[in-house]
Amino acid sequence: MIILMKLVSVGYDLDSATLLSPPNPLEIAGYIMNPGTVIFGPWFSFSSYLKVVGPLSWSLWLIPGIVLRLALSIMFLLVSTCYTSWLVPDSANRWGLAYREALSFRFSHYFVSYLSETSALLAGLDMSKVARPYFIELPRSLVEVVIYWNVPMHHWLKTYVFKTARNHLGIFWALLLTYSMSALFHGLNFQLAAVLLSLGFYTFVEYSLRAKLASVFDACILARPCSDTCSHKQKACSWFSLSTNLVFGMLTVFHLAYLGIMFDSSSQQQETGYSMIHTLNKWSSLNYASHWVTFVCYVMYSVI
Repeated sequence: MIILMKLVSVGYDLDSATLLSPPNPLEIAGYIMNPGTVIFGPWFSFSSYLKVVGPLSWSLWLIPGIVLRLALSIMFLLVSTCYTSWLVPDSANRWGLAYREALSFRFSHYFVSYLSETSALLAGLDMSKVARPYFIELPRSLVEVVIYWNVPMHHWLKTYVFKTARNHLGIFWALLLTYSMSALFHGLNFQLAAVLLSLGFYTFVEYSLRAKLASVFDACILARPCSDTCSHKQKACSWFSLSTNLVFGMLTVFHLAYLGIMFDSSSQQQETGYSMIHTLNKWSSLNYASHWVTFVCYVMYSVI
C-alpha cells in the first residue's frame, strides 16, 4: 500500500509540474524502499526523500524524541493486548464489549503509528505525528477522527485523490471516490471496504448537518473548530456550542465502537481475513444501530 501511494504521488507531481524532471531509477528505488518507511510507513513525499539523501543534519535533540516515541508505542501495544480486558470486563453488555474491541484495535493502530514515527526519525526523515490519539479518543467529530487517524495518509488522499475528484465531481461523489480508493489500496476486503465506505457516508452526513445547524443557530458547531475570527454569534465557549459539540462527540464515540467491532482480535478469522457474513453478523448483533442513526441524521439534514 505504501509503495502504491509513493508511486501515485510521484506520477501526480510529474503531471502537475511539482517535479520538473522524472527521477532516475535509483532515486525511485531509494524512495520506494526507504528502510525507515518500507514496513510500517508512513507515506512521505518525494521532495521529503530528497532532503534525506542530501547532507546529513543530525541533532542530539532527536534522541529523546526517538526514545519517547518508542516508549509510547510499547505502552499502546501493552494496553491493546493486555489492559483493555481489565478496563471493560467480559461481563459488560454488548455495547461495552464493542467499545472494548474497538479500543483494542485503535490502540494497536497507535502502536504501529508511533513505531513508524520512530523508524522514520531513525532514517533521517523529519516526520511529524502520524496519529493523534487525543483527537480520536476525545473526538469533536468523525471528520477529525478521519484526519488524525493517519495524518500523512489523509494528506495524500486530500492532495492526490479528493482534490482531483472534487474538480470534476460534487463533494459527496468526491468523498465516495476517495474512500473507494482507500479501500482498494487497503486490499479487496469486504470488511475494510464496508467500514471505509460507511465512514465516507458518515462524515458527509455529519459535516453537512453540522454546517446547516451552524448556519441556523449562528454557532461554532462545525465539524472542524472555527477560527478565532469567525463571524458566529455563539462562540465555541457558549453553553449551546459546548453542549452541541459534546453531543456530536459522544455520537462519534458511538460510531467508533460500532465500526471498530469489525476488528475483533479474538476471532479465529483474523489470520485468513474476515468474510462478508462475519461483518454483517457483527453489525447485526448491534441491530445496525449506527447506520440507522446516520440515516436519521441524513433525514434531519434534508429537512432543515
